[in-house]
Amino acid sequence: MIKVTNLEKSLGGSKILNNINLNIEKGSIYGLIGPNGAGKTTLIKTLVGIYEPEAGKVMINGESIKENTKIKSRIGYVSDFQYFYPNFTVSEMAWFYRNTYPMWNEEKYNSLKNIFKLPNKKIKRLSKGMKTQLSLLLNLSISPEVLILDEPTSGLDPVIRRKVLNLIVDEVSINNTTVLTSTHNLLELEQICDHIGIMYNGEILLEENIDEIKSKVRKIQVVFNGTIPEEIKNHKDVLHIDYKGKVYQFVVNDNLDEFIEETKKYNPILLEMIDMSLEEIFIYKMGGVGYAFEDITL
Repeated sequence: MIKVTNLEKSLGGSKILNNINLNIEKGSIYGLIGPNGAGKTTLIKTLVGIYEPEAGKVMINGESIKENTKIKSRIGYVSDFQYFYPNFTVSEMAWFYRNTYPMWNEEKYNSLKNIFKLPNKKIKRLSKGMKTQLSLLLNLSISPEVLILDEPTSGLDPVIRRKVLNLIVDEVSINNTTVLTSTHNLLELEQICDHIGIMYNGEILLEENIDEIKSKVRKIQVVFNGTIPEEIKNHKDVLHIDYKGKVYQFVVNDNLDEFIEETKKYNPILLEMIDMSLEEIFIYKMGGVGYAFEDITL
């Protein structure tokens, strides 16, 4: 549904996106994660046609996004900072969308209004969280084939945040909508996404099914009968080692079975696997490319 090939983009003389390749299937929820400054927002703005790339292609449903009003009319876009006419009221902004997007669904809009319960004030008098809710309300009401979200739950209280996540999942299950969402809240992504991409320094470090990556990156807890063997300590697939007394915890990336077999050679007193959250996996993956743990913003 969304295919990005060899995408490059520079801003202010600095390269922000470097040879980006993405392939997002129809009806999937793709989570884009990475530290601040990784290029996530620039990538999103290029996907929706706000920025034009220097090289590469952005294809949605087999068509180029460039100067393609038909495709753009089928894309819902909720940005991190909302841009509305400040003197429009909520209902006037809905009127604008109603007369701009051909797939506007009035019944859906009225149903969503009962969920968000926004006051019909001028937009300049709405809080950041209310503006985000308005953007979600309007962009869900246009019946999008593709929904692109940049920090969609930022500034929302926990109750509304949960409702928004449920609405995103419903949109996919009912309408087979394709969703790309970027957020620092990895717990939310873990709850709703089926694929993730990790960005760093304008590149995609990893793109994978979320269940597969959680099966590949695991924490192994080991108690050795003596000191830790050098072969295990320096194993090529170990991302991180932590220990408390005689208990060692290894974060292992890929080749999990090989690491376990190597460890068993030393007859450990204890050897067990521990599941890891997406947040933990992200931290250790980023540490593997030299990004200091203490600097990671989640």
